[in-house]
Amino acid sequence: MSGKASVKEGETLLRVEHLCQYFKSNKAVDDVSFEIKKGEVFGLVGESGCGKTTTGRSIIKLYDITSGNIYFKGERIAAGTLSYKQNISDARKRLKAETDSAKKAELEKYIQEQQEEIRAAKKDHRKRKFYTDIQMIFQDPIASLDPRMTVKQIIAEGLVINGEKDKSVIEKKVYEALEMVGLVREHAGRYPHEFSGGQRQRIGVARAVVMEPELIIADEPVSALDVSIQAQVINLLDDLRRQMGLTVLFVSHDLSVVKYFSDRIGVMYYGKLVELASSDELFLHPLHPYTKSLLSAIPMPDPEYEKQRKRITYVPLRDHDYSQEQPTLREVLPGHFVHCNQAEFEKYQEIVKE
Repeated sequence: MSGKASVKEGETLLRVEHLCQYFKSNKAVDDVSFEIKKGEVFGLVGESGCGKTTTGRSIIKLYDITSGNIYFKGERIAAGTLSYKQNISDARKRLKAETDSAKKAELEKYIQEQQEEIRAAKKDHRKRKFYTDIQMIFQDPIASLDPRMTVKQIIAEGLVINGEKDKSVIEKKVYEALEMVGLVREHAGRYPHEFSGGQRQRIGVARAVVMEPELIIADEPVSALDVSIQAQVINLLDDLRRQMGLTVLFVSHDLSVVKYFSDRIGVMYYGKLVELASSDELFLHPLHPYTKSLLSAIPMPDPEYEKQRKRITYVPLRDHDYSQEQPTLREVLPGHFVHCNQAEFEKYQEIVKE
């Protein structure tokens, strides 16, 4: 890890600013902002299709982001260009209709500035020095592991791509990674189809940790596993986090798993981040109606409680009135943010005072 910029425990490692990821008319992620501190586990939760996975994939640059900025260790590693292109288009329309020479000069200068921003964004997106520092564990292990490659080749692929040529070094790191995730050296010569679902997910974890990353994006790593194997994988990630000093962005639709593993939790709904707080605060004092709906859906191992449990349904048109003012992410309590307008903000402040 020598030669890499260092971030101290508790300092901001990753910052996402106004991230938008659009696929034609589908706003998969819409103006999402958050930061992750060094050494913490940040949980991102919400129902299927809310934009959790897209957020993670945008951070690791599997997508060219539509707009917004992503910073890692204080340096911009990704930036969207759609907003700049729209600014240029609008300015050119005004330029055609403008007759004043001074204003024309201002518009031409503004267009040049926006073009410079686009060039800078593309340059930042091509940066490779942080590629090994951020790794991802994918949701479906069998789909993310090449069936034609042995486990050794799969785990070593990142090392080879990043210039490691010494076979003895590669072999040593692969074996160490296998042992770290609870597998043995003999597994290195086998193919993915020869393993169980839990073992395949461990191979995915080994592929990530062999690069000695600082940030791991775990995209629903236990959703395809049964309960006992889920616990094994979560405990493995927790052990590796402590052992290697990892920071984790943990993506899941299961709030109970996220609560167990995460320090802070962000709740997403239809591409928006609707609530953000510490794990304990979110479960004790949920404020956004959608968060309350998610919490009410968590089953409890108590038959009597389950008989009386009432599910809270979230209906946006019923629960919000945004005809006068659109919502933004506001800090209701220190560290507790809710997506709301001014009227809702005042209501939430009254609730937390009680």
